[in-house]
Amino acid sequence: MDAVSSARSYPAFHSVSIEKQKDPAPAFFWRFQSYVMVVIACASFFPLLFRYQEHTVIVLVVLCLGMCAVEKKSPWVRNPLDLPLWCFMVWVLGTIPFATDPAYSFAEWKKFVAQAGVFYWALLVLSRCRNERLPRLVLQALVVSASLLACYALVEFVRQGGTWRDRFIRAHAFGSDYNWLSTYMVVAIPVAGSLLAIARVAWMRAAQGLALLLAGAAQLFSYTRGGWLGHAAQGVTLALMIGGRRMVLAVLGLLAMIGAGLVVASHSGFQTDTVDAKTVDTRLMVWTIGLGQVATHPVVGIGFGNNSFVKRFPEYSVEKQAHLPERDRIIPAVHNTFLMVALGSGIPALLSFAWIFVALLRRLVPIPWTIGRDRVTAVIAGGIGLAVIGFAVRNLFDYMFMGSLAHLFWLLAAVGITLTGSRGPDHTQGGMSHGQASAGATSRAPL
Repeated sequence: MDAVSSARSYPAFHSVSIEKQKDPAPAFFWRFQSYVMVVIACASFFPLLFRYQEHTVIVLVVLCLGMCAVEKKSPWVRNPLDLPLWCFMVWVLGTIPFATDPAYSFAEWKKFVAQAGVFYWALLVLSRCRNERLPRLVLQALVVSASLLACYALVEFVRQGGTWRDRFIRAHAFGSDYNWLSTYMVVAIPVAGSLLAIARVAWMRAAQGLALLLAGAAQLFSYTRGGWLGHAAQGVTLALMIGGRRMVLAVLGLLAMIGAGLVVASHSGFQTDTVDAKTVDTRLMVWTIGLGQVATHPVVGIGFGNNSFVKRFPEYSVEKQAHLPERDRIIPAVHNTFLMVALGSGIPALLSFAWIFVALLRRLVPIPWTIGRDRVTAVIAGGIGLAVIGFAVRNLFDYMFMGSLAHLFWLLAAVGITLTGSRGPDHTQGGMSHGQASAGATSRAPL
């Protein structure tokens, strides 16, 4: 499905007419919500603010529902993730009675529902604000926050004595660790790259280039191989989008050379810990245990949530393994979001969860890539699609679909769906044709 045919199914965001509302109160309300969205986008890069962010979104959702009731308009924004997302949430809820710890699994399910609420709130605000610049403002806020976080990580890395020789000291995010930093950069780098590609003003190109440089350095010195693999997947996908099979082979060859270079360097005494397979071995051990449980409980699993594994196997808790040598310990979690979902709620939950990513990527990254008339929208959507791919790969090696990272994912999903043509309320009034909207959006693009 290409960008043009997709937009026919869901009318383009730019096609919503930007008429002034007769009552200034609703207009002010939705404009205020858009400002808060930008703030929440920035706060998503600082996990210490997550509780405030979570409570704020809940209040905002209630206020939006109230405003929609006052306006007598539906808050529902139809989108291609509705079916897989609701299938996932309903199925997981149905498996909770079979969980090892039903109370814990229900609490984790409620967290996921609250995260999905961020998605629907963002879709509603984006569709009602009628500001064609708002999606890019949200993305720019993400890039600015990622740059600030990268600056902090690099300064701390240098201050603590980090070096290019090995990863005994690693760059980390503010209030969290290198795993979080790596995931943030996996998401931010393709978004910054897409904004750089559409920038027309010299200072904006310089700013986006600097953001890319800072984020790339932070990712490099996080020394997180899962994050690096996320970028590798993004690179292969980008090559497939714009260059076809030959460019994919070239990228794969370059990645192979980089991997071989790391191995050679390790034999020379550099980056030996980075190349060491001990963390890979521990993951393989726990994945084997997890897959065995999936085979035993393929339909309803053992309980939704990352801690269900250790609740099922208390002998693998940190306290019970304290007497064992570090190399012999089993990590007390499966360290794979997709396996965690299958283990927790069965194979149907895994299929629904994967369906969410597939439906989103089909909307954002059509292959072969047909830009059509609206180049700006296509490039930004492609950048968001690459961010989603990197995020998915990153979650193959750690459970990172949580907290402010989940909020960040759902914000990007809402922006991407809106840009590529989600249907919002009131669309039928005064809309333009897709071709007119695309041409107008391209000519008016401020970046």
